[in-house]
Amino acid sequence: MLRYCSKNSIYKIDGSRIDLAKEYRDSLKGPHSFELQNILDRMRTSSLNGRFVLIVIEPFKKFGLARLSGKRGEPPRSVDNVIYNSISEAEWDIFKRRWYEFTGYNINISDPS
Repeated sequence: MLRYCSKNSIYKIDGSRIDLAKEYRDSLKGPHSFELQNILDRMRTSSLNGRFVLIVIEPFKKFGLARLSGKRGEPPRSVDNVIYNSISEAEWDIFKRRWYEFTGYNINISDPS
């Protein structure tokens, strides 16, 4: 198995491309443009250490946020006081968090209705 190395990643995310963040917000499940799909692939194949993930608190109703340890057998670390009432709310928030981690830019656009 090849190990992921962020230093060798070819695709860089341009944090000023808020149009792509809006595209994701408006269509969480897709289909996505080629550029947005590249961003999602990059975010979803990042190092496991520290990656944001969802925890099911109550099936189909309530979700929490956690970070992976990156070590086999070590459970995810829960992020305090973060609860979602829908999967779409959770996916949008995680996208914004990952965007900031990859680019240093905050997404300051309204949440989906």
